[in-house]
Amino acid sequence: MAANRESGGMTPQMMRASGLNPMEWNGYDEGEVEEDVMEQKLAEIQEQSLGPLKEDLAEWLGKHLGMEVNADNFMDVLDNGVYLCQMAKIIQRKAHECVLDGSYTEPLPNYKLRCKSNAPSGSWFARDNTANFLSWCKAFGMADDQMFETEYLVSHTAEKSVVLCLLELARIGYKFGLEPPSLIKMEKEMERMEEEELPPPRPPPPKPNSLDDEVKRIAFMCKCHDHVKKLGEGKYLIFGKVVQIRFLKNRHLMVRVGGGWDTLEHYLIHHNPVQVFEHRRPNTANGSHDSTSKYLCFKSKYKSE
Repeated sequence: MAANRESGGMTPQMMRASGLNPMEWNGYDEGEVEEDVMEQKLAEIQEQSLGPLKEDLAEWLGKHLGMEVNADNFMDVLDNGVYLCQMAKIIQRKAHECVLDGSYTEPLPNYKLRCKSNAPSGSWFARDNTANFLSWCKAFGMADDQMFETEYLVSHTAEKSVVLCLLELARIGYKFGLEPPSLIKMEKEMERMEEEELPPPRPPPPKPNSLDDEVKRIAFMCKCHDHVKKLGEGKYLIFGKVVQIRFLKNRHLMVRVGGGWDTLEHYLIHHNPVQVFEHRRPNTANGSHDSTSKYLCFKSKYKSE
């Protein structure tokens, strides 16, 4: 269990003087802040970190399928499995083209993907479509831990698993020459540079909001700038680990994490050994909150003695 400590009634003025910029929570009872409430806040931050990935995938799906989807309606548009099946069929056609022109010489799975195109959301037909799509993914080499449970999509219960599966679907498409999302383009370029031992691209002249400026800004915002060191263009040492960071569409800073991606902000919060949150005690007279009722709560990844 993580250790929770109050700051002794530290006011906002004292917080600013200490260089802290905590996230606000309102309306909690005086005394120890419950662990599940803090976990809920961290879960919200993780959900926000999926936004750039959904934006990139939505643009990719819309381009190849000629449909409208965005980060906000992502699960609503996809939850009957129809568009996922259509995307799989596009990739399968590209795969057959690669076999015919000789650019791909391995045998392809003989899988006929069935899909009910008018399946209502939440229906058993939607579940069948999704299950058929996942069977196709497995036939084309996707590992079990890269896929999601049917109910995750149909009932919108595990968005992250769906997003990561679709990124892997894009990697399968890329193998057969299908234009990938921007994130996959970046990771393939990084892999090519590592294989060929190429130096990183020459950085452009310094300008406002450059990659390094944004890394520094977010590191200061998360109060962990002492743990972020630049090693080279796009390469940083963060909490003792070397990572690659790239701009996604000049809007989001993305960290290469294992076989996937994370936003820099979520990566820093997730790996920071101590997290600081601001809380407010309600005024017992009228239920309101004033500036003197604020205090800090420290959540550590290490147990207190």
